[in-house]
Amino acid sequence: MSRALPGEWLAAAAAAAGAIVLFTVPWMLPLAGSVITFASPLPLLLAYGVRGRRAGRKGLILAAAAALLLAQVAAPPGGGYYLIYFLVMAGALGEMWSQGLPDRWAVGTAAVTAMAASVLVLLVGSIFYDVGPWQLWKAQWQSEMAMVMEMYRSMDLEPDTLRQLEQGLAMAGRIILRMAPGILAAVSLLVAWLNFLAARRISRRLGARETGSPMNLYRTPERLVWLLIAGGGIMALGSGWLFWLGANLVLVMGVLYFFQGLAVVDFWLRRKNAPALLRTAVYLMVALEIYVAAILAVTGLFDMWLNLRRLEQAKPSGSEE
Repeated sequence: MSRALPGEWLAAAAAAAGAIVLFTVPWMLPLAGSVITFASPLPLLLAYGVRGRRAGRKGLILAAAAALLLAQVAAPPGGGYYLIYFLVMAGALGEMWSQGLPDRWAVGTAAVTAMAASVLVLLVGSIFYDVGPWQLWKAQWQSEMAMVMEMYRSMDLEPDTLRQLEQGLAMAGRIILRMAPGILAAVSLLVAWLNFLAARRISRRLGARETGSPMNLYRTPERLVWLLIAGGGIMALGSGWLFWLGANLVLVMGVLYFFQGLAVVDFWLRRKNAPALLRTAVYLMVALEIYVAAILAVTGLFDMWLNLRRLEQAKPSGSEE
């Protein structure tokens, strides 16, 4: 016991440091860092996966303490809002994982918990600043768009190019404001899923016990297809806020069927013993091309009826790799 304790604290400290470094990457790399920072939960998940639940919890405590110290000397992009989001997601994922719950429950619970934390922070902030939650979120988004435009201006782009970028960001902002609930849910699912995938793979390579089901066996519960149908119907028949309600619902369901479509592709790539280089190229294409991701979502939807992997309907599934 006496030799294990320092190891736990060392793993926790390393995990907390890694999470804080990944969170602050946008300071040094404004564009690429905005993507890299979504891996902030990963070091904390590795503490859970490799050293166990106690190390993971200690990592969360140390990361929260470091965040409080950081807030005294700097103002990170997005403030503490995003860090709370990442820490809550890491804690929920780690706890679900360490208890051996099914992968899709771990990912879903982590996404919902992180979303709930975001809404709670927004409500508390609205009380503190004496404005409505929607106005506070809108002001935060406009502030971030202003930061993006400032980065573009520092690149010495042509005035016409800058004007087009500004118009494009304004249009995107109007759509994003209307799609805020769906985007938050979709991003939460994707971030939780990707961090969980990476944590499982790295933990396995570091000698941790294999847990969970293969990602390529994932199936979205069949009854959820009615939510997709309802969302599409509302979009087709409704207008105004009803249309956007349907669009938000379709977006969230699209992510779930994207997971299933990617599982189908991964299943057949491995069944045909495709080289690792080819699999990597396929995944990069999915990450870079939104149209490919949409095709995978449609593939996942049709897999519900066509059973493209020839899986037994009663076979359990996870959302993992």
